[in-house]
Order: sequence, then C-alpha cells, then structure tokens
Amino acid sequence: MRLTDTYVGNNTECMSNRAVRSRLTASERRELIVEAGLAEFAEVGYEAASLGRIATAAGVARTVLYDHFPSKLALFQALLETEQEALVSYLRAALTSSGSVEDRWRATFDAFFRFVEEQPLAWRLLYPDRPPLDSEAADEHRRHRAEYNRLMADLLAADARRAGLEPDTVQARALFAMHRDALSGAARWWRHHPDVTRTEIVEAAMAALYTGFGGLQPG
Repeated sequence: MRLTDTYVGNNTECMSNRAVRSRLTASERRELIVEAGLAEFAEVGYEAASLGRIATAAGVARTVLYDHFPSKLALFQALLETEQEALVSYLRAALTSSGSVEDRWRATFDAFFRFVEEQPLAWRLLYPDRPPLDSEAADEHRRHRAEYNRLMADLLAADARRAGLEPDTVQARALFAMHRDALSGAARWWRHHPDVTRTEIVEAAMAALYTGFGGLQPG
C-alpha cells in the first residue's frame, strides 16, 4: 500500500468520525465532554488540566465545550457534584438496609471500596493526592467534601444513637471524621496494593473501625 493510500484512508476515517460527532445531540456531546473532563482532572489535577485536551478527547471543538461549560471551574464543579452523588448513592443503600448494625457497616465499607474499585477516576477526582491550589477550585472542593460529610453524618445518625451517641456531639463528630479519613487512607493504600482483594480490605476496615483496634488482639 502506498503512503498516499494510507493518508487518504486515515483522512477518510477522521472525516467519518467528525461526521458522526456532528450528528450527536447536545446531551450526547455534553456526556462526551464530561467523560473526557473526568479523565483529565483525575489524571493530572485541576491546575494542569487543559480544556483544549478535554475538547480533543471528547471529539468536539473548543467552542462547543464552552457552549456546555463556560470555564474550567464550571466543568470541575459539575463533575464534583455528579461523582459525589454517585458515591453517596453507593453508600446510602447499604446504610439504610435492614439487618444488624454490624451487617450494615460491613455492607457500607464494601460499598465504599466497591466505588473505589469500579469508579477509579471518580475516586481520584473526589480524593486527589494533591487537592486544588486554585482558590476557587479549592473552595469548591472543600464545599463538596463538607456536604458529603454532612450527608454521611445524617445517614450514620440512627446507628450512632443506637450506640448511645448523639450525632451532633463532639465525640460523634470526631468519630465520623476518624472513620472518613481512615477509609480514604485505606483506599489510597489499596490502590498501590492491587493484589489485595476487596473482601480483605473490607475485613481490615471492620477490624479497625467497627470492632476497634482492641479486636485485633488475641483473645
């Protein structure tokens, strides 16, 4: 095959792809932008993220991206909201399920780590190794984390009361914070130890967070 034949073939394929993209609805284009944006922010962080690369990955012109999201911050805000709701939806069903408190907590830990396993880009967006430095993006990230913490405290309130803790006390809020940070730390560790199964990490969380560190001692 001649080089010109290859060029013509590749050019024809590119033209075909552009034609397909031009026939997409606005909502379909938005979804492509969202998917590309999630990958970009998760991989390189807020500051290094490029709207040009996002538009290219989505297969749309940059002007089309701006039709949906007028700025990088607007896209970042939309992604935080969407992925946080996805995480909460994983946890809500477990926390509101029937059964013993121990069953619910094991199901909740499993749901949390299942989200980390099944939605790795979303996890890295919500829990980046380096949070945004940009003041507006950092404020937005903190706001969503605070809202997530509030929602989780509400979901945990019933079990806290069964344990004799009022959810709005200092002790209860400190315990919620310890559990939250311990789970996120365990998830980061798990990312670097892919040989560990989800069952194993859930049981480790149960031993440390439900039973307490005393539960690890013999007898």
